Amino acid sequence: WECSTRPTRGRRRRSVARKAFPAPRMAPSAAPAAALPRSQWPTPPSCPGSPLCDPATAADAATTSTATSLVPGRAPATCDYVFHTTAGDVTFRAYRALSPKGADRLHTLVRHGYYDGSALYRVLPGFVAQFGVAAHPSLARVYDHREDHPGAILEDEPAIINPDGPGNDKLWLSYSSAYDDTKSPPRAVNRTAELFVNLVDNREKLDEKGFASFARVVRGSEVIDKWFTGYGEMRESCDLHPDGGWVCEGPSETDLYAHGVEAYVDEHFPKLDRIGYVTATPDPTDPDPGWYYGNSKHHFSWSEGGEGHGVLFYVIFSLTLLMFFLLIRRQKTVSSKERRLS
Repeated sequence: WECSTRPTRGRRRRSVARKAFPAPRMAPSAAPAAALPRSQWPTPPSCPGSPLCDPATAADAATTSTATSLVPGRAPATCDYVFHTTAGDVTFRAYRALSPKGADRLHTLVRHGYYDGSALYRVLPGFVAQFGVAAHPSLARVYDHREDHPGAILEDEPAIINPDGPGNDKLWLSYSSAYDDTKSPPRAVNRTAELFVNLVDNREKLDEKGFASFARVVRGSEVIDKWFTGYGEMRESCDLHPDGGWVCEGPSETDLYAHGVEAYVDEHFPKLDRIGYVTATPDPTDPDPGWYYGNSKHHFSWSEGGEGHGVLFYVIFSLTLLMFFLLIRRQKTVSSKERRLS
C-alpha cells in the first residue's frame, strides 16, 4: 500500500503527503557545519560490531556516529536531524510528543550511524520519498520486520490525529510500515527503521491508517526536489499505485535488504542519491511551527506524553476556578448574614 513496500501478515508498506503548514521562521542559533566531502563519509555500520545489532540495548549504548551531540537514552523533546545527502542537506525537526517511540528509535539509529551511506531508494513525485534500509546488509537484515529480530519492531502507538496539527501533511516525516489487512481500514504495523517524507498532503490517505508523523522538514526542501526519481516505483510494488504514472524500475526491497548498497545499489541503481551521514542539534532554539504551540488544542505545549496529557491542565484549571467561585459565593453568604444580624 501507500507507505509500505513489504508484505506483513496481510500486505505491504509505503509513504505519502499534501496541505502545507506555514514553514517555521528559521533563525539559526548557529551556522551549520560544512558537510564532509564524500571521500570522508563514515563507514556504514555492520554486524557484528555496531550497537544497533542488538536493538533491545542500542538505546543505552554510547554514541558511535557523527551525531556526537546526542546522548544515550530517550530522544529530546525537540531535535533537529541534518541528513547530509549527495544532493545537499535536509533538516528534519522531530517532536517526541507526536510519536515517543518513533522519535526515540530515530534518536538511537542516528546516534549509531544507521543511515550512513544508505540509499534514497523510492522517490515518487506527487507522493513520497522513502529511505531507511541500512547500507550494509548484515545490519539491514536486523531491521527487516520479516526477520522479526528481538527488539527491532517498534510497539504500535496511535497516531495523534489533531485537526489543527500536522498528520501526514506535505514535508512531514513518518515511519514506513507494513499493513495489517485484518483491520478495516488496514492499519500500519511493524515499524522498524524505514521512513518516508510526504511530498504532498497525504492526510486523507494515511492518517486513518495510523501512520504517525513526528518530524518536519525545516530546511532543505529544495534538496528533496533534486533527489533522483528516474527509477520510479520499487519492482515488488508495481501494483500498489497503478494510477501514479511512475515507471516501475526501482530496487527490489527484498534484494535491498539482502545485498545492501555496495553489492546491489551501486551495481544496478547507480543514479540513486545517498545519505552520507547524519548530524543533530538537540533542543534547537529556533522558533517552532505555529501549530505546535499556537493552535486550539494545546496539549503538546504542556507534556511530552502526547495526545490527552493536556487534560490534566484543564482539570486543575477548572477545579481552581470552581474553588474560587465557591469562595466568593461563601463570602457573599457570610456578608449577607452579618448584615441581617446588624
